[in-house]
Amino acid sequence: MKKEYEIVASKIKDTSEAPKDKNLFYRCLSCRGVIPSIPKDNVGCECGNIFIDIDYWRLVIRDYSLFEVVKMKKTKK
Repeated sequence: MKKEYEIVASKIKDTSEAPKDKNLFYRCLSCRGVIPSIPKDNVGCECGNIFIDIDYWRLVIRDYSLFEVVKMKKTKK
């Protein structure tokens, strides 16, 4: 089953602008990795463009043009 996402925010220019919620995810447009905006452990996408360091409460984005915030779409069964 293919997961579908709805874009919530793009054109983010600073990490402080990135919304966080248990239902929101960060997607890297380079490697297509999707990571939770509120992870339980340090996490990042495969190519390293997006990384969340929970020890320091820090979101790191190398290339903002390859970053977007998404929400998983609900699918009908």
